[in-house]
Amino acid sequence: MKHLYKIIILLLLSIFCLANTVYAIDLPEESLYYDISFLWFKKAAEGKITFKKNNNDNNYTAVLEAETLGFIGFMTSYRKYIYISHLKYDENLNRLISTKFERIEIVGNKIWQSSNLIDYANNKINWRSTFMQKLLKETAEDIPTDTIYDDILSALFNFRFGFLGNIEKGKDYIVKGIPDKGIVDYSIHVSSPEEEIPTKKKLGIENGDGYMLLVKVPGAIFKSKGIVWIWFTDDLLPLTATVEDAVIFGDITGVLNNNRQANLSSL
Repeated sequence: MKHLYKIIILLLLSIFCLANTVYAIDLPEESLYYDISFLWFKKAAEGKITFKKNNNDNNYTAVLEAETLGFIGFMTSYRKYIYISHLKYDENLNRLISTKFERIEIVGNKIWQSSNLIDYANNKINWRSTFMQKLLKETAEDIPTDTIYDDILSALFNFRFGFLGNIEKGKDYIVKGIPDKGIVDYSIHVSSPEEEIPTKKKLGIENGDGYMLLVKVPGAIFKSKGIVWIWFTDDLLPLTATVEDAVIFGDITGVLNNNRQANLSSL
């Protein structure tokens, strides 16, 4: 069941990554809620993604929260994941820079935490992991010259806000991920009009103008093909995302449901 939760996290991360406007500094705050289903479980989990400004004008926080529900929740001890990206807008680079990335996993009354602290001033990246606040591992590594690392949230929001370039059908985008668990690059492809037709038919998406994104991550990380399809309306509202062929569970789909407030806490 644990790799199911990792797939749900991937689904939520990838669903929130498109915009066609390049913002200056005053980036918009936003919250989106999603219902997640697979097999015959129509609402196996719920998720929330937020982007908010901190007190400092150039500092932002992106948060993803996801929690299993119902029978799946019972089978997974109502497992909950929280991903937190601490971001700084760099005026010279005109993009968001990740300075710290945190992962929190809660299973019953047990809590695992890990963090990546990215120190560009000293060219060091530090890893730290704990269980129930007890240190498990702590390491440090040099950052290569002229290298900017993205965690998955910073990568997707840089893409969403247009800092990686204008969104164009048929175009590819590559970003360098934090070198953790074999992740090197994230790949994002905006489907051409010809590519959209068979994909929409396969995923059961009704006709309409919009954008179809193909996001690729290392398949071993989430025990799937590593392929995620995301459908956005023409006015850039992210409606659905589907992880293809997850081991055991098949396709897993998240659907926007902003008509309700999730039970997840706000950070």
